[in-house]
Amino acid sequence: MHNPRIKVRKASPLDLEDLYSIEVECFYEDAFPKSYLKQLIEKPCFITLVALIDNKVAGFITGAIEIFRGKLSGHIYSIDVKPEYRRMGVGSRLLEAIEDELRKSGAEICYLEVYVNNTAAINLYLKHNYRFLEQLKDYYGIKRDGIRMMKKLVAE
Repeated sequence: MHNPRIKVRKASPLDLEDLYSIEVECFYEDAFPKSYLKQLIEKPCFITLVALIDNKVAGFITGAIEIFRGKLSGHIYSIDVKPEYRRMGVGSRLLEAIEDELRKSGAEICYLEVYVNNTAAINLYLKHNYRFLEQLKDYYGIKRDGIRMMKKLVAE
């Protein structure tokens, strides 16, 4: 059941400051630079969606259509939810919304990478039927492994 207070829309350049502050709050020194976030919002090859609660930006998700293992695929680059809005369904709503956009663009599968110790994110992805694909040694830096997870977006 969706939280009716959560609204999702495409990000606009006016959201840049909010998105950057959320990115820094969520990922600290690993945060994307503001210039990169600006590209994620403005370049048409990316899909960036924001979640609003009471007209305040609660989180965002960004992804793109790519070819992965020979298939047209969605690739989720980042999902960030402000700490005070966690456990309210924001992450789930963003994930479902971007999957819908990716499906509309013809993606058959969706994949993402997550830090091996990010249990909350891993649990969110498992809840949404993502499955472990492979371990990525030193993906986030030395001794900071990642996990690649994948989900089928269309029935075979």
